[in-house]
Amino acid sequence: EKAKDKILMGNERKMIISPEEQKITAYHEAGHTLVARLIPGADPIHKVTIIPHGMALGITQQIPEDDRYHYPKSYLENRLVVAMGGRMAERMVFGEVSSGAQGDLKVVTNLAEKMVCQWGMSEKVGGMTFSRGEEHPFLGMKLAEEKTFSEAMAWRIDQEISAFIAKAEHKAGELLAANRDKLDLLA
Repeated sequence: EKAKDKILMGNERKMIISPEEQKITAYHEAGHTLVARLIPGADPIHKVTIIPHGMALGITQQIPEDDRYHYPKSYLENRLVVAMGGRMAERMVFGEVSSGAQGDLKVVTNLAEKMVCQWGMSEKVGGMTFSRGEEHPFLGMKLAEEKTFSEAMAWRIDQEISAFIAKAEHKAGELLAANRDKLDLLA
């Protein structure tokens, strides 16, 4: 289990963290956890920690019950909602968001972009694929490619990516607001 944690989460880091920072992290991870528990069809929670690992101050780990090869739109939308749970918990409890959601925002942006540009899951864009830069497997960065679609389509794609994220943020906020007492207990 320790070896698996080291691979999946990174090395545990010894840090002196103020009680206020610990509280923010606890609510952030509780937000992910509670939303994952409440939303139907979400992968079960495997582990939650507010002990820093790798670059993260806290981590909520979900592990699917079985292998998946096809991801329905509803499942992916639920993943977006769970990922936004931490940020929305921070906003609800502290009245603002922090930089702690950076990794979550990267995940939701990449996933929403794939839903719109690669998997044709947007009603407004339709069942087409659009290349917005290919990720280089060794460098981990996107390489520039010639754009093969109009500025109007680029705008529509951006709007749809934004809409998927906004919808997930709203749903996470609704779930947390309806279960604020559970969020406080969990944190």
